[in-house]
Amino acid sequence: MLDFEDYSFTQPAFLVTIITEAVIKDSVIALLKNLRVVNYTVSTVQGEGRHLQFLAATETQPGTQVANLVETPVEIRTLVSQELSNVILHTLKEQRGKFAIIAYRQQVEALAEDL
Repeated sequence: MLDFEDYSFTQPAFLVTIITEAVIKDSVIALLKNLRVVNYTVSTVQGEGRHLQFLAATETQPGTQVANLVETPVEIRTLVSQELSNVILHTLKEQRGKFAIIAYRQQVEALAEDL
């Protein structure tokens, strides 16, 4: 009989989800590849919220900024170790002033071998 209480076939992992502008999709993927992350997914997504808005760096009038809607947000997801998730999130934090980025991680149990 199968023992569904035995989770020895899984291992701890961190699911990192990045929602950002399509314009920086390639640079985020390059970051992952530079960190030797080989498994990730990319999806075009839709939604509403502050995370899909970005304040333009240029001012239209002195002291005012205009919110530009991110036209084609993408979601990039990958399973990595906790240490690698720290590096990814720290690197993305440095880009938040230039691009619309929301990123988060969740601890999961994964059926994966190469984290």
